[in-house]
Amino acid sequence: MEKIERILRDAEIHLCEEQWEDRKGIFLKPSERIPTETWTDAPLLGNGDVGIAIGGGPEEQTFYIGKGDFWVQPYLGETAEQRVDRLLNDQGRRTGARMITVGQLSLSIPDLNKAKYRQEQDILNAEVKGFFRGEQVEVNLCSWVAADSNMLVNELECVRGKLDILMKLHAGEKTTNEVFNYENGVDDDSMWFRYATNSTNVPETRRVAVFNSVLGRKANYQWNFHDVEAQISMVSGDRIVILTAIVSNRDKKDYFNAARNLVETYGQKDRIVTLKRDHRNWWRRFWTASHIEIGDPVLEKYYYASYYIIGSCIRAGKTPPGLFGNWITTDRPAWTGSYTMNYNYEAPFWGLYAGNRVDLAESYCEPLLAFLPLGKKFAREKLNCRGIYMPVELGADGMVCSMFFHGQKSNAAFAAVNLLMHIYHTYDMDYARKVYPFLMEVGNFWEDYLVFENNCYVIYNDDIHERSKDKKNPILSLGFIRMIFMALLDLSVELKCDERRREKWRHILDHLSPYPILERNGKTVFRLTEEGMDWNHRNSLAVQHVFPAGVIGLDSPSELLTIAWDTVDEMQRWSDFNAFPTYYAAAARVGYDPRVILDRLRTECKERSLENLSIHHGGGGIEDASAVPVCLQEMLLQSHQKTIRLFPVWPDDQPASFRKLRAVGAFLVSSAYSEGSVKYVLVESEKGRTCRIQNPWPEERVVVYCNHYKEVQVPGEYIELETKAGDQLVLFKDD
Repeated sequence: MEKIERILRDAEIHLCEEQWEDRKGIFLKPSERIPTETWTDAPLLGNGDVGIAIGGGPEEQTFYIGKGDFWVQPYLGETAEQRVDRLLNDQGRRTGARMITVGQLSLSIPDLNKAKYRQEQDILNAEVKGFFRGEQVEVNLCSWVAADSNMLVNELECVRGKLDILMKLHAGEKTTNEVFNYENGVDDDSMWFRYATNSTNVPETRRVAVFNSVLGRKANYQWNFHDVEAQISMVSGDRIVILTAIVSNRDKKDYFNAARNLVETYGQKDRIVTLKRDHRNWWRRFWTASHIEIGDPVLEKYYYASYYIIGSCIRAGKTPPGLFGNWITTDRPAWTGSYTMNYNYEAPFWGLYAGNRVDLAESYCEPLLAFLPLGKKFAREKLNCRGIYMPVELGADGMVCSMFFHGQKSNAAFAAVNLLMHIYHTYDMDYARKVYPFLMEVGNFWEDYLVFENNCYVIYNDDIHERSKDKKNPILSLGFIRMIFMALLDLSVELKCDERRREKWRHILDHLSPYPILERNGKTVFRLTEEGMDWNHRNSLAVQHVFPAGVIGLDSPSELLTIAWDTVDEMQRWSDFNAFPTYYAAAARVGYDPRVILDRLRTECKERSLENLSIHHGGGGIEDASAVPVCLQEMLLQSHQKTIRLFPVWPDDQPASFRKLRAVGAFLVSSAYSEGSVKYVLVESEKGRTCRIQNPWPEERVVVYCNHYKEVQVPGEYIELETKAGDQLVLFKDD
């Protein structure tokens, strides 16, 4: 029992704050890419809804306010029939749906002109700390967005000298005064504005209110036509707190008074202390959901920094993030800031499933379900099929940002990847029932679209790249079709439905065209299509059926696995415009050389990272935040083929450990590795499913404790254990 207790203690997660000092983002000069239509290099804050990017020098700190639900809605005022007719006949590049910025809060402090600049993005506490040193004046500034409340808090301290501050609230883009349904004003103790994304004055129009108030010193508020302003004076030793509430009519029907009430509530004595405590506690829970240690400070830094980006822009119950998260600083973001459905929308969520932060992903499905009625009409009207046909760019609440399909039929199936990751990692059957209609329509589409000829199901006219004009059998769709029909067979059994459909699904799986292949440099590798594009020196489409689709892995037939390994080897997409979130994880799933993977991943972290700790290759925005977590997690733990594998792709001489990574089957797994051997395995069963583990000690007898009840497993390649919900299993080699 002493050994069991030692293992349980080892599997506990403790935060060592000293380690997090080296995981801060350090800024020694102001951001150069703000405002921007693409991805910013500025310090970032967020709570999964409100996003704040900080620009400007010490003399003009500007807080660019974004909000995940602040989308222009071009369909307002239309009937459903009018909307469908417009979209079906729309040949334009864009429909008008897009994200736009909320506005800015700026702090103008002329006394800090030419002051020394230092900002620290503290990801442990989700705060940005500024230190500004002038000849006569010193100022410290701590900024954060409350984790559970749409409140931006700025704590400002005058360390030395005297300050005169002009604080301004501006709605919309920094350089424009053209905003819809706009009002602003001041009271004795606050200033505010409110406006809308659309000119249409109907209840559905997305509206936002921003309220601002200062605690600790008297502020002189002034109305200045387009803007509202406040003047504040401080002397050495003074401290103030600036509260800024950001509330939309999606948050509260009476959004204006809700914003006012937030400021009034947290302006009361000691309430801001409670708010900060709750904020830090939320992030402590976030960081202790799971944990890895691999003895590599660079990779660990960007592993956790990537989760900071994800945790700041994704949250259950909130509008999911588009290309640039909730950090929108203009009214015309590139690619409309949309949900780009041929990988960008899906990618940021991938680290949440195995990383045991799956609760944040609850809202991923909402845009898909909202789009489902339109998608069914598009399939029927454009392709004469049942099911769902999805263009490349969607928006929130069922919006369509562009009616371009780019020849691709795979977007809805790509969207299904995350739904299945969610289901298989949690076995949450309520969630499965919620999204099953979408999965069924993906299946319906492929049942109708596939052509059965010569005893084989074939795909025609489905482009693997945007507008690549391919003729036959793109490998991406072949992988997704296998994924979706295997899942429908599973789920129809779990949900006890659609029994009569299973024979057709099995027939498709048994007769689907094989993956196309070709010879390159003496290797047999996957070809992109059977007829059409054969190879491409960008992107990672040739292995996306490996990851994220998950239909090839270490349990696959050796011939297929060898082709996949050789494809990864031939591609060499370690630093690719659009491959980062998928290529590294695919390399791990096929057992590629772990030293090469780690070395190249470390290089990308060093060479492609920005001061805000994001990694950016240029193909969008936040999708790169998933790459380091999913790659390292796949190297430490694999389970996508329903067998748990410990440290399956890891260097023999490199110690590592992980706590509470989530495995397929709703298991939380902890383990440690050193001296070329797994030291123990701890499995917590959430749903009481059968747990199948590749035996880390196949030549040895294995001790298994289940809730402190001991049994011994005989040597063998696999260990299969029946569990009940709540069971705790401890496995180690018999001494």
